[in-house]
Amino acid sequence: MSARRSRSTSRQSRNSVVILLSGEKTSLPEAEARAIVKTYDEEAELSLLEPRIVRAETEANPDIIARRIAFAKRVGTLIPDGLLDRETRREVERASYRLRHFTLGESRADRSSVETEILNQLHGRVDLEEPAYELSLIEGRRKGRTYLLLSKPGIMNQGWAGRRPRSRAFFHPSAIFPKLSRALVNIAGVKEGETLLDPFAGTGSILLEASIVGALSVGVDVSSKMARGALANARKYRQPWLGMIRADSMSVPLRSVDAIATDVPYGRASSRMGEELVVILDGLLRAGANLLRRGRVAVVMHPRSSRVNPGDTFRVEGEHHLYVHRNLTRTITVLRRL
Repeated sequence: MSARRSRSTSRQSRNSVVILLSGEKTSLPEAEARAIVKTYDEEAELSLLEPRIVRAETEANPDIIARRIAFAKRVGTLIPDGLLDRETRREVERASYRLRHFTLGESRADRSSVETEILNQLHGRVDLEEPAYELSLIEGRRKGRTYLLLSKPGIMNQGWAGRRPRSRAFFHPSAIFPKLSRALVNIAGVKEGETLLDPFAGTGSILLEASIVGALSVGVDVSSKMARGALANARKYRQPWLGMIRADSMSVPLRSVDAIATDVPYGRASSRMGEELVVILDGLLRAGANLLRRGRVAVVMHPRSSRVNPGDTFRVEGEHHLYVHRNLTRTITVLRRL
């Protein structure tokens, strides 16, 4: 088979996946979506069709993307021209379905007629509460631009509320919320069966989300109280971690890991109170350079007032900012090991 024919076959096997991002005013949702797709398909072609709508021509399974992603409303396969093919129509009709309308700009005047035209293609059972499939109709901000997706909304129900910091067996005010933790894991590009390290694990927020998506989680914290609390949280949610190590994060007793994701300690609630943040960041990258496999990613969340110096062992690939309150904006720095 010629190289040209091989490339053509590969293109034909790709899905047109559309991701409707959540509405946070930060670059984080788009970065997370792009990272997940690239984790499973390095050759994927991604584009931002308009604000909040990412399209991926990819061999990645859209169901896996939907199960992992945090900052998105829907993930689905694009239906060209809004017309279902025969095989897809039969699959949907054998199960249950609903139509859901998302409007990003001004709603179309002929909205009801568009919905009727879509539903007229289908018979079978409509289920508005727990359908197997959803026809997700997205009206873009650009006038006249609409996108119809076939999605599975049930697999995007991640149970975030049940893992909020105050719902866990062990609570500490430094804990971060599960959606943000999951986004850090996804941007780190870790796959199922690969090892993710959080060198400042605290209550285990990031480790929980990593293990839920199938990664092998290992955490480090200098505080024995935090280490015990993190393990209590792992037990509550029945998540099998590789381990929780009580140690200095600058001298982790491991040989290598596939990804690093962490929220560096700062402020009064920090278990390393009194240590300058710049010292912590520099030490983290020195230790990370010895642990992280070449070409892999470290994701570091820190106050925007501090800067990460990548040195000659890392390359900064992106920065994303999250406003918390007047005195704190978090920065998520993405670094690739050279």
